[in-house]
Amino acid sequence: MAFLQKERNASILLRLARAGTIAVTMLLLLTFLLPGNLLTEASAFFVPQLIALGFTGLLIWIVLAKVLHWLHIASLLGLALSGYWMVTAIHQVVQSPIVSANGSETIELKVMSLNILHMMFEKQALQEMIESQQPDLISFQETASASPRLKAFLSKNYEYSVLPPKNHDTDITLFSKYPLRNAEMIYVPDLKEGSHIPKEFLSTKVEVDGQLLQLYAVHPASPRGPNRLEGRTKYFSYLTNHIKIQADKDPLVIIGDWNTPVWSNTFQRLLEELNLKTALTGILPQTTRYFLHSSLKILFGSKVDHIATSQNATIENLIIGDDIGSDHFPVFATIRFSP
Repeated sequence: MAFLQKERNASILLRLARAGTIAVTMLLLLTFLLPGNLLTEASAFFVPQLIALGFTGLLIWIVLAKVLHWLHIASLLGLALSGYWMVTAIHQVVQSPIVSANGSETIELKVMSLNILHMMFEKQALQEMIESQQPDLISFQETASASPRLKAFLSKNYEYSVLPPKNHDTDITLFSKYPLRNAEMIYVPDLKEGSHIPKEFLSTKVEVDGQLLQLYAVHPASPRGPNRLEGRTKYFSYLTNHIKIQADKDPLVIIGDWNTPVWSNTFQRLLEELNLKTALTGILPQTTRYFLHSSLKILFGSKVDHIATSQNATIENLIIGDDIGSDHFPVFATIRFSP
């Protein structure tokens, strides 16, 4: 009776803070304990935001309650455990600190990746950014019918490219200052039909100063429904098996819009199975895909555009560029490997 009376007297804000904190804590724990389903794969995009929201709700709940309850302690432990998993997951996939090497003993390839959202990009802003950063190789996703526009202002400085046949659209395109060897689109079988379920990835050898680097440009489906989640899972499973079968000894780079956050079990498993590492611009991943508006990227955004390399290559000078009209930010990096 005393409990019911206390509940009736509780403010709406207190009830909301309590319910929200418990819900967020449980969602975070499920994300790490039961990965792979639609709910937890969706929440993996927003792990830092959810942890911050959980701690904020817990603080409000404790202040309004005025008495420490065992549920406060349980929620605190759940949020702390989620924070620990968040940091641990990052350390498992990020490359070790780089020891500077003599530039004459290594080869560099400056790369860029950008999802241009079909035709939703500002040509002038994009052109100025490319001229400023001077990447050697550019991977575009969601190119669709924008290929002629891109070719018009890039072909002068980028002699080599992978483009669709005339009057055809494509999802992934590649522009390079260095020769591209054995370039091919590899189609993933047994994916369900749908305009939002990409079915191919690009494989090519990049010849840099006489040395070869194996590059894969990717763009799987975004997991916004059961079919698209299944599509992304099968896409990466096929890519992983393909790379294993090739057993290539050349340095390996996977670049593109992965539609997968660092905390996704899919991302973690792929890098573990292929013995790859990625890089971040800071302690936490910086947003490359935003929702609603670019000014809200910290609240409503996630890092889904990645560059990963094999152990015989490193990622340096990682930069997340400015907004150029797409809902993704361009990603730049220098890939360094030994001859």
